[in-house]
Amino acid sequence: MAEVVYAVKVLVFSAPPPLPARKTNIQKTAGKISLTTPKTNYKVNEIASVSVIIDTGGHTVDGVDLVVRFDPKSLEATPGGLVKSGIFDEYPLVAVDKKLGLISISGVNSLKKGYQGTGRFAVLNLKAKLPGNTSVTVDFNKGSTTDSNLVESGLSKDILEVVDNLELVVQ
Repeated sequence: MAEVVYAVKVLVFSAPPPLPARKTNIQKTAGKISLTTPKTNYKVNEIASVSVIIDTGGHTVDGVDLVVRFDPKSLEATPGGLVKSGIFDEYPLVAVDKKLGLISISGVNSLKKGYQGTGRFAVLNLKAKLPGNTSVTVDFNKGSTTDSNLVESGLSKDILEVVDNLELVVQ
């Protein structure tokens, strides 16, 4: 009888053996910054709302430096037209050089919290001034630290490798 009680106890009340640990191989890819708009054709004096989308490619980043170039004869930008998102805790630099056609925005997080994923970093509201084709481009040279970059957490390494620029038509 003791054997029956023991067998029932083992079969019914014992916890199943733990499952083997599953390895999850999250494929990390290159970091990316993209410029997008709902449309590419604008009339003179119309505002083009350009979204700046970052994709960390599975990496965690502590900060982003964005430098965008535009033709100041075709488009106009003002610091008030630059809208920061909530991806980062602080945006210590938000600046426009109207003469050179440069927009600079930096975002950083606290040391305990990074950002991972795809999200809107900022919106650049640019006013169309002159008819014709014009470009809005992310200033990026691979390996350079004085242009746009995505800074990987813990390594301070620039993981930005891909940018998508924008072509606009002003009518």
